[in-house]
Parts: sequence; structure tokens; C-alpha cells
Amino acid sequence: MAQLPFLQKMTMTFKIGVLFLFLGMSPRFFSQVNPLEISPEQEKDFAPYMYFMHGGTEGLANFKTSQPHTYLKELWYFSKSFYVKRNYLDKGAVLNEAIIDIARFETSRKLDEEAIVVLPGF
Repeated sequence: MAQLPFLQKMTMTFKIGVLFLFLGMSPRFFSQVNPLEISPEQEKDFAPYMYFMHGGTEGLANFKTSQPHTYLKELWYFSKSFYVKRNYLDKGAVLNEAIIDIARFETSRKLDEEAIVVLPGF
């Protein structure tokens, strides 16, 4: 019976150690894996959508300074949440991604696979 308090102390020490291990690792598991990185070229290309969404240059400037993370998320949505697959139909003109309003095709988005949207003439 003399060993029982020792075992309880050892068990408590182990539990505290595991707790601190999980606390130390939690930022790694709950943080974003890839930071939102938008190139200046993409920011320039998709600025017209952002101006329209936020009421012109002044509205966008205010939005960008007051909510920088939301600004990056919206810019990511317009510039990186989709891609244009070149030569999918082997005919048509080359499409500039900056002229596509991705919100129009949101209903075509799928959860677990790529959605193919064919634009006539491209």
C-alpha cells in the first residue's frame, strides 16, 4: 500500500506532461497550413472586383486597413480558389483569368472533386 501514492503521483505527472505536450503542439494543428499569399500581379488583376465589392477605391482602402485578413481571404477567393485549365477543348481563344467573376460559378463548385465549367468560345 505504500506504493500507491507514488503511483498516483507518477500518473498525475504523466497526465500533466501529456497535457503540456498537446498544448505545445496545438498551434501547429489549429493554425493555417499555408498562409494567404497573394502576388502583387494578382492583386492588380483582381482589383476591379474588389473595387466593385467595396464601393470604389476609398471603400477598398478602408476595408483593406480595417480588415486585412478578410481582405486577403476575399482576394484569395477571386484569384486562387479556381484555375483555368488550358486547352481543355483544344479550340478557342486564350482566356484571361482576371475577367472571370468566379461568384457566377459558385453553384458548380463540388466539395471533393474538381468542377469543370466550359465557357463557350474558350
